[in-house]
Amino acid sequence: MRRHFPTLFLLLALAVRLAVADPAAVAPPAGEAAPPVPADSWLAALTPLLVEHYQPTGDLVLAWVRPRPATAPVSAILALGNCPAELAPQLLVNVRATDAAGRVTEHTLVLRAELWRDGWILRTPSAIGDSVRPAQLDLRRFDALREHDILAADPALDLNFARNVTPGRLLTWHDVVRRPLVRRGQPVEVSASEGSLTVTLRALSLQDAARGDTVRVRNLDTNKEFTAVVTAEAKASVSF
Repeated sequence: MRRHFPTLFLLLALAVRLAVADPAAVAPPAGEAAPPVPADSWLAALTPLLVEHYQPTGDLVLAWVRPRPATAPVSAILALGNCPAELAPQLLVNVRATDAAGRVTEHTLVLRAELWRDGWILRTPSAIGDSVRPAQLDLRRFDALREHDILAADPALDLNFARNVTPGRLLTWHDVVRRPLVRRGQPVEVSASEGSLTVTLRALSLQDAARGDTVRVRNLDTNKEFTAVVTAEAKASVSF
């Protein structure tokens, strides 16, 4: 028996090595739960689904408030079920998961959401009435789902400062107003159209208004008042 001991030992070691090298040898038995997918893989799959659903402006970042269900399939196609009406810092989302065999399971997920946008920071102090010039501002990221008053950086905005603002902090909507293109008491050129016919008339603005705002004006020829939409500097339009 002693002469055969080294041979038995070598055969046992070889069997162990083969079992480890063969994935089938260490796979879970049929019918046994497969190991869970890393949580990040579900978040990566959910993010574009929620972006398509909510169409947010900015970069959506998701994290778990509660871990992904352990019973969820390893490889699955996800589809959104019921979702909150609006994107919020915490989301309760229903998800349908279809595995490779076509089995469908329902899951309720609790997610933390962040929506990152660029905001503006002043380099130097500003005074009330100054124009907001994007070229003179620095950018800083902020979470729009938690900081609702922060002004998102948009070079297309035509703004003036509504108050004196010190440098070093993100601008808010309380700091600015849209620059009026039409001012009270100012003559306005109004384009009036009906079908393919367009005429231009002279009017007097009865209030300040920015681009896209509705402004009350008075026809200088008939003295009648009506509303028009501001389109440019000292210009507005109305459709009949």
